Amino acid sequence: MAMRVRQKKQRSVLVIWAAFGMMLLGMSVLAKELWHLQVQEKSGFDADFMRQSVRRIRLPAVRGKIFDTNGKVLADSIPTYNIAIYTEELRTPRSTLANTLGLIHEIWQRIERRPDVSYREIKEHVKLSLDKPLTVWENLTPEEQSVWLALLDQWTAPKTAGGSRRTVYGLDTEKPLQGNSIVIHTKDLEDRSTSTAANTLELIYEIADRIGIPRQVSYQDIKNHILARRPLPLMAWENITPEVMAKWADSCSSLAATDIYYKPSRTFPEGDAMAHLIGFTLEADAIREEEGEQFHFDLRDIEGRKGLESTYNELLQGEPGYQLVQIDVSGFHHGTLQTTPPKPGGDLELTIDATIQQFAMEALAMKQPGEDTSLPVRGACVILDPNNGDVLAMASSPSFDPNIYMVSPAYRRALMEDPSKRTYHRAVFGQYPPGSTFKPIAALGVLREDPTYSEVTHKCYNGFKVGKKQMRCWIHKRHGEHGEINIREALMYSCNVFMFEMALDKGYEPMRKMAEEFGIGQYAGIFPNLEEAPVQKDLKYGNLPENSLNDIDACNMAIGQGRITVSPLQMAMVAATIANGGTLYRPRLVKKWRNTPDKEFITNPTWAIRRIDIPVDALEIVRGGMYDVVQHAKGTARDARVPEIEIAGKTGSAQYTKRVGEAVVASTHTWMISYAPFHFPRYAVAMIVEDGNSGGSTIAPRLSALYKKLFEYDGTLATPEGLR
Repeated sequence: MAMRVRQKKQRSVLVIWAAFGMMLLGMSVLAKELWHLQVQEKSGFDADFMRQSVRRIRLPAVRGKIFDTNGKVLADSIPTYNIAIYTEELRTPRSTLANTLGLIHEIWQRIERRPDVSYREIKEHVKLSLDKPLTVWENLTPEEQSVWLALLDQWTAPKTAGGSRRTVYGLDTEKPLQGNSIVIHTKDLEDRSTSTAANTLELIYEIADRIGIPRQVSYQDIKNHILARRPLPLMAWENITPEVMAKWADSCSSLAATDIYYKPSRTFPEGDAMAHLIGFTLEADAIREEEGEQFHFDLRDIEGRKGLESTYNELLQGEPGYQLVQIDVSGFHHGTLQTTPPKPGGDLELTIDATIQQFAMEALAMKQPGEDTSLPVRGACVILDPNNGDVLAMASSPSFDPNIYMVSPAYRRALMEDPSKRTYHRAVFGQYPPGSTFKPIAALGVLREDPTYSEVTHKCYNGFKVGKKQMRCWIHKRHGEHGEINIREALMYSCNVFMFEMALDKGYEPMRKMAEEFGIGQYAGIFPNLEEAPVQKDLKYGNLPENSLNDIDACNMAIGQGRITVSPLQMAMVAATIANGGTLYRPRLVKKWRNTPDKEFITNPTWAIRRIDIPVDALEIVRGGMYDVVQHAKGTARDARVPEIEIAGKTGSAQYTKRVGEAVVASTHTWMISYAPFHFPRYAVAMIVEDGNSGGSTIAPRLSALYKKLFEYDGTLATPEGLR
């Protein structure tokens, strides 16, 4: 047999080197791409990583303080303590009890009926009787059973048409009721994975059971928090008492994922005495749209909602800080990368004297004969220093407690339904006809126009008519008349008929012009921008009609009735301007301010809006009439007297109609403006009480008590202990 010998094939060296070159080229390309990705593009990947794994948390600043003129704290930041749950630490544990609680709450949310078993009973069942069904709701009515069956049908409905029904582990969907009860098969939940929300719910139940306090957050609250704010602690109980904190430390401090968390809150030591003026704070709204790119999560701070807290919120709230935290794709917090502390807010020092403010509140609360003792006094009192416009007190009644308002939704709801409108700041925003307190302005306007009017007399008689309309003086209701009187006597008696005759003689314009110069109907400027120079803004405040509609309208204007409306603050400005001889000051409420606690205070200057051109003789006549109102034996405010103190004032009673049920009834707002001491005034006061009797009987006794306290406080009068 012949043999075939296989010849070994010779490979070309060129082919081998070509293949080797191709391999080197490929490796070079790969190496270049790796260099590009891992070195040249590293910063871009780092940036992407940081964007995906780093989140910025907004940290609130400590809110600034508000002081009275003597340095007494009126608003301060205090720590509140909360029981916090760190949900990120609860994602791993598997718990049959947590699964059971979660399922119970899912059902509870749907049928809106509290379970018939307690947490301890559920816990004991899972521990000792896991294989047996747990009866959670018993004795359901036929209506409740129908509702439950319908809700379960919706709950388990297929996600897509033709699909199978969804399974709810722990429920027998084929037999959703056992008799008239809903049961849970806890054994089915033993090996199921547990959600972070369910583990959190179990921990909250355990803390509540150990301390003996009810839950404050619902299962839905927990899920919402985990969905939207997972890196932040969940405040399971807020504003806890020292007793609760001590119980937590004793029985719960060893539990994982829970701790005591500090949050700043607000306190108002003067309570209801300063509520309208200072205002209050509530939790701030969520991050605003313009901040959305800067902060991912917001540890909510507090913001002012009313009063000075709202007006100067930007100054008081300070500047927030931030914290950079690293999270994974599930949103769980892995560490803190950087913290920039917040800057504390600035402070305000007011012209308000807390003691005088309390005097004003007490004076308003003094019920007079004939007033309904079952109803709160509705009114206001403003006290100014006539020499510079400083606001010494600004009280509104009835009031409310801002400390309760901030923490109690039920209290807030009750105030919204209160017919006395306790949150309404009557001293600044109340709008009332001024009644006879307007007569000094009307008299000054006419006397400036015609100085000889001081010698004119008019006869007050019952039956006075303007056209065919009979116009009355208050004394006519008592079957009396004032007789022949001059302008000073008209102020003392508060005679309407003299004012009617004066308006018919001299017309509407002199009165309107003087009222305009006194600031009626204009911006008062009590809440200025502190960083801007004083300016008189062209804003309407109250109502001063430009002209009269007819003679009757002009007559009504002369006695402060009709279309004119003013605030108690404006009438205090009127009293102060008459007292100081004609300088209308902007009321100064903020005496000093600073942007941060470590800086010096900046003075907010006093500022005169205008010097009113009032002839000296005219001013003395009107001031003399106001002196007689209190000091003369026939004055309408004799009850306002204080021994050793000369007081000038003007009473007022503004009639209006209101609806009571189906009936329309006539009522009266009672006024008085005043200043004292007469020759060297230190206080100018405006006070109003809604639905009173008259200025002389309703307000004058209150003013007497107020002035007595004021002059004892400043040392002018001897105190009951004999000190001066």
